[in-house]
Amino acid sequence: MNFLSKITLAAVTVSVASFASAASISGSTDFRITLPEILVLYHWDDAHLILTDVVSTPENDSNNVNREISDTTTRDLTELLGAGPYTIDGNVVNTDEPTDISSLGGSIEVTLKDSWGVRSLSAGNVTLELDNSGDRGTLINVNKQASTILTESAVLVSTGAGITGSDSTILTIPSGWNAVTGDIKFTLNLANANHSGEYNTLGSMGPALDSAGDTDTFLLTLTGTP
Repeated sequence: MNFLSKITLAAVTVSVASFASAASISGSTDFRITLPEILVLYHWDDAHLILTDVVSTPENDSNNVNREISDTTTRDLTELLGAGPYTIDGNVVNTDEPTDISSLGGSIEVTLKDSWGVRSLSAGNVTLELDNSGDRGTLINVNKQASTILTESAVLVSTGAGITGSDSTILTIPSGWNAVTGDIKFTLNLANANHSGEYNTLGSMGPALDSAGDTDTFLLTLTGTP
């Protein structure tokens, strides 16, 4: 090949290279994340209701406080002078009122307002259950074990969005990280509350220890979706 032929071939080669597309290849990465099920239960550890009585004075005994009840029946006895000892008989003094403690019908309605809260990440709805059964429902006087108060008809209450079963022992709560809060409502039965002082499930003064959870008055259990 002569010199001119070499120049011509080189020119053709450069011309082809100038118009050819550059090579290209693509790849992609798909990112995934799996969140674990997370259940968070907020709750009060101790609640103490302290009842006080209306101050009783001679001026209000027979009206406001209802502690002095007069039996207006006259009991007569006619006997000879010096024949004593004398006993005046009659019907038993009127004990019909008040018929029970503080004239409240023996029961008091109680609400533990905003006493629990729930956050959750689950595969579906979660459930919150309240247990107040058995020994949990009996409060014992710390000084007189035979004197008791019963916690009855305990239910969970919440106005959170999407909650079902309010005013019952089991709530169904939509999964979500926004906190849902609610109350515990119950009735105190005072029919057997025959002594003053503190009442609780252990029958000993003061807040229960963490280890006493098995006997606490209200047990809350939060369960997720498998």
